Amino acid sequence: MMRWRMRELACAGLAAAALVAEAACGAGWWRMASANRAIAALAAGNDMAVGHDAPARAQAARGLFLVRQHRLEEAMAVAERLDNDAAARAALLYALGNAHMRRGLAIFADAPIREVAPLINQAKAEYRLSLQLRPDNWDARFNYDVAASLVRDQDPPPPKKGDELARERALIPDLPGVPNGLP
Repeated sequence: MMRWRMRELACAGLAAAALVAEAACGAGWWRMASANRAIAALAAGNDMAVGHDAPARAQAARGLFLVRQHRLEEAMAVAERLDNDAAARAALLYALGNAHMRRGLAIFADAPIREVAPLINQAKAEYRLSLQLRPDNWDARFNYDVAASLVRDQDPPPPKKGDELARERALIPDLPGVPNGLP
């Protein structure tokens, strides 16, 4: 009789554990389904709030939506929260870099360089962060090179005393077959 009672208790314990596991799986499934609905709504152009505890994919979709709506400051705040998913954060930073680059190129011909430089420098910073997370993103690398060719990072340092000869030689390119570029 005692063995029978132990078996009943063991079966009841297993059934309770199975119910708890089933509830946990159901909650996870519901969370992913709601995240997928949010991603689909944001991709369709409908604004939808995404919480801080939402999966990284849903937060990245919200950030991309904000970029498309030209709300770049809010999108940057979303990108800063995406520390746990490098791929999603890299994609959002790449999109932010593209948005800043577009804004800079739109005014490049008409505005003075002091108005264009901050936008291009912001794009370069975002491309650089994106490349740190995903170094294999060749689009970000190419766009960074284009941005770097438009606006230089900084002026070269002033020459120090005694560097005149070294500076003069640095201006002469090295040609094949000619030592140090000299004739």
